[in-house]
Amino acid sequence: MSNEKENRKKGSESLIRVMCFLLGVLLTVSAVLIKDRFFAGLKKAVIEPETREANEPEKVAEVQEEPVKEEPEKKETLEEISETYTAEAEVMYQELVASVENNETEPVQTEDDGTYIIDGKPSKINWNTSYPLLSEEYDQEWHAARETSFDTTMKFNELDKKVIANNTVDFSDVKIAIIGDSITAATNLSEENQAKYNYPKLLEEILGCEVVNLGIGGSVVSRCVPNFPMVDRWGEIPEDVDVIIIFGGTNDCLFMNKWNFGEVEYEHRMTSGTFCGDLDEMCSGIKYCFTEHNDDRYVKLFYINPMSTILNDAVYSIDPGNMVQQSTFAAAINEIVPPYGFDVIDLYNSNYMNSHDEEVNHFLVNDGVHPNEDGYRLLAEHIASQILQRVNKPAE
Repeated sequence: MSNEKENRKKGSESLIRVMCFLLGVLLTVSAVLIKDRFFAGLKKAVIEPETREANEPEKVAEVQEEPVKEEPEKKETLEEISETYTAEAEVMYQELVASVENNETEPVQTEDDGTYIIDGKPSKINWNTSYPLLSEEYDQEWHAARETSFDTTMKFNELDKKVIANNTVDFSDVKIAIIGDSITAATNLSEENQAKYNYPKLLEEILGCEVVNLGIGGSVVSRCVPNFPMVDRWGEIPEDVDVIIIFGGTNDCLFMNKWNFGEVEYEHRMTSGTFCGDLDEMCSGIKYCFTEHNDDRYVKLFYINPMSTILNDAVYSIDPGNMVQQSTFAAAINEIVPPYGFDVIDLYNSNYMNSHDEEVNHFLVNDGVHPNEDGYRLLAEHIASQILQRVNKPAE
C-alpha cells in the first residue's frame, strides 16, 4: 500500500514538473508577443502628428506622384556602437582606480606558500572584503531617469573590458561554482551554442579558472514550486570550491503569489515554501557549510540579483491583485542575502540589460528574458569585472 502511495506521489510530482515546464514555454512565447506589441505601440505613440498625416494618402489628388524610395536604415554593429562609450568608460575607470586607492583596507597576512589569510583562513586570492561599489546606493528608477538601459549596459561593458584587460591576478588555481536557472544554463540557445556561449563557460575563459555550471532551465529558488528548487540542490556545490555564485529569482517571479512570497522581516521570514524563507534557508546553509564550518579555505560568496524582464511584468499584469512585482523580489534579495556574507551583483537596480529597452532587446535579449550570444558575452564580462574589482591589486 505504501509503495502505491509513493508511486502516486512521484507521478504527481512528475506531472507538476511537466506542467511547470509547459507553463514556462507558454510564458516565454507570451513574452515575445508582448515585447513585439509593446515596442510597436511605443513607436506608434512617438510618431509626430504631422508625420502621420504626411504618411497618409491624399483623399483627392489630380496627379499621383511616384513615391520616393528611401534607403533602409543601416543598423550599426554592437562593436561599432561600443566604441562610442570608450570615453565615458575611461572616466569611470579612473574613478574606480581612485576609489580603490582611497579605500583603506587592513593588510592581509600571507603564508610562505603565497596564500593569503582572510578571516583566519587561507585564500588563493587577496580579496578586498570592503570594496566600495559604484552607485550601490541607487535603485533602478534613479538610473533609468538618467540614461537608457542600453546606454548603461554598453558603458559598463567598456568599463568591464578595461578592468579585465588590466587584471594581473592569477586565477588558474581557483574553482568557481554557479547555481542558477535557464540563463545560467543558456537553454534558449541551440545545443552547440549552449556549450560555447553559456556565461559560466565564457567566465572560465576570461579568468582562466575552473567554473562549475549548476544551471538548470526552469529552476526556482523556493520549493514552493517543485521545479529544481535551489534551496534543495545547493548541496551539489563542490566542497573544494573557492567562489560560489547564486543567480536566482527570475522564475520565482513567474510562479509565486503574495501568499507564498513570504515576509522579508527576519522575525516573520522563517517559513519553508516561501521565497523569503527558502532564500534565507539557502543562504544561511551555504554560510554555515562554506564559511562558518570550513577552516580549509576562505570562500567568496556572490549573489546576482536578476535583470528586469518583460516577462516578469507581463505575469504581474495578468493578476496584479495576487502576483508580486519583480521589484519586490529584488528588494527582498538585497535585504536577505548580504547579512550572510554575500556580495550582491545587482543587475536589477543598476538597470543593466533591462529587456524593457528596445535596443537591449534588439542587440542582447531577443526574447525579452534570455540573453543571446552577445548578451551572454557581456554578462560574463560584467561578472568577471565585478569579481576582479573585489580583489586587492598586487604590490608592484
